[in-house]
Amino acid sequence: MPLELREVKSDDEWNELIQCECESYEDPFNAFYILLRPDRGNSPKAREGFKELRARQLAWHKNDPTSRWFKVVDTDLGDKVIGGANWNTFTENPYPKALDHPLEGTWWPEGEPREFANKVLDDWLQHRSRKMNRPHMLLAICFVHPEHRRRGAAKLLVGWGAQKADELGIEAFVEATDDGKPCYENHDFTLMNTFYLDSAKRNPSKKWVEMGNYLKTPIHGYLMWRPKGGKFEEGKTVVPWDQKYYKNW
Repeated sequence: MPLELREVKSDDEWNELIQCECESYEDPFNAFYILLRPDRGNSPKAREGFKELRARQLAWHKNDPTSRWFKVVDTDLGDKVIGGANWNTFTENPYPKALDHPLEGTWWPEGEPREFANKVLDDWLQHRSRKMNRPHMLLAICFVHPEHRRRGAAKLLVGWGAQKADELGIEAFVEATDDGKPCYENHDFTLMNTFYLDSAKRNPSKKWVEMGNYLKTPIHGYLMWRPKGGKFEEGKTVVPWDQKYYKNW
């Protein structure tokens, strides 16, 4: 069954795209995604949560000139969306200074839930302004529906950004899970470091502990890097974790 990579251009495409995203990140459980959509399932509250997520991601995209969304469709299934990805292209350093609180979790209820979300979001996003502070491409989101994996959709989604990075002569980054790491390695990403999203704090309330269990913290991730041109040669390639090369580490 033929697959096609297409750029997402119209608002009408977002409902199916984000529905595919939701179903993809539930199998297997992806805590990074759940942090962005705390209300899941088919309850009325969860359906409202889906609408909010869809509107928020569309707004983030429209307000960010570096953002491009792509989808993979199966033309034999009436152009059914089976995967998607969000690439950011930064031709200049997007972080002139380090950011201690990059994103406020406004979609979480105010009070302790918001405090919880902000702590975990900071663990996730703070390293971007310290380790991606020069021109680069960022694969911010990438997913393939569980019923359509191992068919080449991820290759199309990741390959577009890798090729674009090579055209521009810049590096690329992705924050990977255990499941995604092998795919990115196949596109010349190499492990930069591991990181954890941790909700631990002194004397947590019962609610705080419940939220941590719901999100399954601490959450393990990999920061992966693709050098200019995609070729990594041990002992020859200048790597970002070289203190002489990388500032604001």
